[in-house]
Amino acid sequence: MGDGDDLLEQLVSLHSMSVEIAGLHELAEIHDRALGCCLDLTHSQLAFTGLLRDPGIGAAASGRIDVSDQVMDVVAIRGFDPSPDFYELFHLMALRSSVAGVVIREERSHLANEVEADPYSVGQPDGHPPIRRFLGVPLRLGDAVIGMIGVANKPGGYDPGDERLLSTFAGQVAVAVDNARLYQVQRQMIAELQALNERLTEAEQAQLLGRERERIAGALHDRIEQEIFTIGVRLNALLEQESLDQGVSEHLRELRQLSIRASEEIRRAIFALSSPEDEGTDLTDHVRSLLSELERSSPIRAHLAVSGTPGPAAQGVHDIARTILDEALTNVDRHAEARMVLVSLRYEQDHLDLVVQDDGVGAPELILSTFPDSYLHFGLRHIRQLVIDRGGSFEVSNGEEAGLVVRVSIPLKVGEK
Repeated sequence: MGDGDDLLEQLVSLHSMSVEIAGLHELAEIHDRALGCCLDLTHSQLAFTGLLRDPGIGAAASGRIDVSDQVMDVVAIRGFDPSPDFYELFHLMALRSSVAGVVIREERSHLANEVEADPYSVGQPDGHPPIRRFLGVPLRLGDAVIGMIGVANKPGGYDPGDERLLSTFAGQVAVAVDNARLYQVQRQMIAELQALNERLTEAEQAQLLGRERERIAGALHDRIEQEIFTIGVRLNALLEQESLDQGVSEHLRELRQLSIRASEEIRRAIFALSSPEDEGTDLTDHVRSLLSELERSSPIRAHLAVSGTPGPAAQGVHDIARTILDEALTNVDRHAEARMVLVSLRYEQDHLDLVVQDDGVGAPELILSTFPDSYLHFGLRHIRQLVIDRGGSFEVSNGEEAGLVVRVSIPLKVGEK
């Protein structure tokens, strides 16, 4: 089998493993399965996962760690079954200079095929299996290193191909670990909310749940979605290489499609969390609340103009209108660099017109012409599709003098309540 076939087989395995890891929610499962995959990918005898933690936690227990040291917790091991006493003594590692510590201290991979002769080697504790060959790679979330994966004792030693493969897989593991952490936090919050439920008034419940939904949506957007976006960007960069083998290219496209679907699912969850649960709430009141919050949290001045009277049929499109306004005003707040925004609602007999206009920097023409088909601008694409599916019209363009203008017209269905 040639090198190209080996690479293709490795990519197929990597794709399968990444999909499996992404579907897990429990940290213990993720660590155990990830290390099994690492052993298979690199043909190693031993593997471990270490995560950074508060350097003060547990430091006084053994006297081996100073609170000024970075501390890594070896949270999972495959290929070695330490006794409880051994694990208790050595699972917390002060990240001084060592073949493992250098991976996190210098935020880079480290390969040592003769560990005893390696300049970073500091020896091994009694009772630890001998480590003759070692490869460690960082677990990264964006620019932050949250821990590492280490493998050891591959027959014949490690090479740069092993390092690239393990580093790529480590990126998937880091996202899965962070996703599981968020999942656990969400479950803990749900349990706490249930415990508080009996003591809260109905108004207090609504207020608290609203804040928690917004916080969870923000965490999904700012952490998980951004990591998936980064994966997509890197896959695009790989696909632009002219010398890329066709089989490898197809598997990279499959990975890109997986990242696109994952990003869309995250954004759907964000929209669901951000949308009000009570669709009977007056749309004008909802918009006033959004604009008031925008003015409180930014220097932007907001204005609302409402014309016409909402009839019974208008209630049927208020959920779509809320989603559109939420996304449009979020974009103004985050990207427009605006001083003012104007929202206009006009109720006609058979349709509802919405206009959101700001005086900011506007958007590049390339974005305006490509966003309906681009997964990089899911928010705009999503609200446009909502309107189109409803039989309405959606237009976004730069203003004549400055800023961006979003114009939407949504038909009202006669007899809809």
